[in-house]
Amino acid sequence: MPTVSDFMSILNIGGTTVTFHKKVEDNPCPCRTPEGYRDPIWHIQHPNNEMCSEAGFLPSSSDVNLAVKAFVEPIQSTRATRLRSQYLLEDIGEIETGDHLGIFPGQWAGTTLDFYDWGGAGEDWIEYAGRRFIVIHANVISDPDGGAFHHWEVGLRLISGDDL
Repeated sequence: MPTVSDFMSILNIGGTTVTFHKKVEDNPCPCRTPEGYRDPIWHIQHPNNEMCSEAGFLPSSSDVNLAVKAFVEPIQSTRATRLRSQYLLEDIGEIETGDHLGIFPGQWAGTTLDFYDWGGAGEDWIEYAGRRFIVIHANVISDPDGGAFHHWEVGLRLISGDDL
C-alpha cells in the first residue's frame, strides 16, 4: 500500500508527537455484580481494597500509553481537509472553543490505534501541546488505492489546559 507508507513518512517528518492514552478494562473488580454493574457497597464493606473505575474495573498493566506522531490542528483551521463545516456539524456536533481535529495512523510502533470504543469521562485521552483531549468522534478513512484502512480523522474536545 504505497499511500499508507507515504502517509507514515509524512507523519515521521512533519507530524507532532502526541500521547495516546487508552485505558484497557481487562481487570474486573470483585465488586462487580453478576449483571456487570459496580457495587459501591462492596467497597464500603472492604475499605482496604483498591477503588475501581466507574465501570467496575481496577487499573490494568495493559493500559496503552504511547507516543504517536499525528497531525492535530484547531477545528477552525481544517478548511483544507475533506471535513467541510457541514460535515463537522453532522459528525462532531456543536463546535466548542478548544476543539481540534486529529489525523492519526492506524498503527504506530506495532500498536493498533482504536478510537471507536473511547471513554468519554476522561479515562482515555490524547495529550497535545500540554493539553488533554477526549475523542468525541472518529472516522476510519479508507486507502485511496483500495486498501481497507488508511488513517483516522478524530474530533477532539479539550478537557484540560496547561495545568496537567
